[in-house]
Amino acid sequence: MTEPELLGDIHFWIGCGALVSGFTAFAAEKGKKLHRGAGTVFVISMGLLSISGLWLSLAREILFTVFLSAISFHALITGWAAARGTGRVALWLIRAAPLFSAMIMVGAITGGLQASAMPMRTLNGLPPEAFYLLAGIGGLLCVLDVLYVRMRAPLPHNRLSRHLWRMGFSLFLATAIFFFGNSHVLPEILRTPWVLTPPVLAVVLWTLVYAIRTRFSRNRVQS
Repeated sequence: MTEPELLGDIHFWIGCGALVSGFTAFAAEKGKKLHRGAGTVFVISMGLLSISGLWLSLAREILFTVFLSAISFHALITGWAAARGTGRVALWLIRAAPLFSAMIMVGAITGGLQASAMPMRTLNGLPPEAFYLLAGIGGLLCVLDVLYVRMRAPLPHNRLSRHLWRMGFSLFLATAIFFFGNSHVLPEILRTPWVLTPPVLAVVLWTLVYAIRTRFSRNRVQS
């Protein structure tokens, strides 16, 4: 697969849009116009980011980020489907989710086995354990997908909790990759742990607080 000219630059700017809209959606009051608008922009930009990331990964033959892009897209689209509830497309995505996450798990295991078979026991410069970690994430997502499908008619707090933590997880991946993996695009003065770490921790804390509070609350939370 060839890499189209400027795709890398486009991928970067889409990522910036995903981060800004994602942080805005988290910070805005839930259910209000700003939250819904920022959330829509986040879903579109994050979806494009995952797809362009997958394209770049295939073009550059980086298997690890192929699975990372797939996990990010899976979390995003299933989080969106949970918020949509009973729409036809949302229901189809919910039912197909276990198959997709199982494919990610199997693919990542295969990547780990390939890394183990290499002379230096690395693939894309990473050890087998890195691929097995992604396989574990894919397996966990698969189990949770199956349990959610078996609910048939999830209660509002189950549905919204799933929406929040999956959107948060997708944003976490984008934030971590940007601040830890691509920090070279920032001015040198900003490339310190004191600047790079807080945004990533903020996403983790936001996700935990909102998802747990919603999951164990019987009050209906707007999405």
